Amino acid sequence: MTKPAWPDPLDLLELLGQATGPGSNVRDGGILVAAAVRPNAAILNRLVYPTLLEKSAALLHAILVWRPLQLWNAGLAWAATLGMLMRNGLDLEISAWEQMVITDEITSGALDNVTDIVARLRPYLRTR
Repeated sequence: MTKPAWPDPLDLLELLGQATGPGSNVRDGGILVAAAVRPNAAILNRLVYPTLLEKSAALLHAILVWRPLQLWNAGLAWAATLGMLMRNGLDLEISAWEQMVITDEITSGALDNVTDIVARLRPYLRTR
């Protein structure tokens, strides 16, 4: 039996309670579901994002750009991204400042595709 895909929408809701501030509510449940399933998307039985770093970048991008929450989308995006990597024995050694820079680049559209986000994250990737 294969492990269920992570995250599912309930995983993101759990992270929401753990990693974000007060007043953080879901703005659009459909967007939250879409963000949760994006990393594991497949077309014609082929994964859209085959590597763990691509899956993580897709999740980060989805939450930051689609904004499923009223507040704290960046907090949830980074917590989910790091959670996905850590569940698989990896981590990002990245400063809060660099997270903020990457967040700003993604939300402004300057960094707008998974391939480019992977390239930005790869230098910080470490084995746990």
